[in-house]
Amino acid sequence: KESTLHLVLRLRGGGKKRKKKTYTKPKKAKHVRKKEKLRVLKFYSVNDDGKVVRLRKYSPAAGTAGCFMASHYDRYYCGKTGHTYFFNKGKAEEA
Repeated sequence: KESTLHLVLRLRGGGKKRKKKTYTKPKKAKHVRKKEKLRVLKFYSVNDDGKVVRLRKYSPAAGTAGCFMASHYDRYYCGKTGHTYFFNKGKAEEA
């Protein structure tokens, strides 16, 4: 013998549907890193006698020998430790 059971349940607390946001300004364009081929060639130069000379300054605070400092127009900056050495007006300051 088959029997069918009907259940009627009421939904409780179904909230209102949210209104879609309208954005006023366009999204900000993200910074795109400049890709430069063989960038490491800017860090070293080779003399006529075959000796390799480093063109960038090493970071004394980073401790590792391979950590170069970025050379800006008025300062050297270490991206790893955040140390900055200014060389404007003929004197070096540490910040």
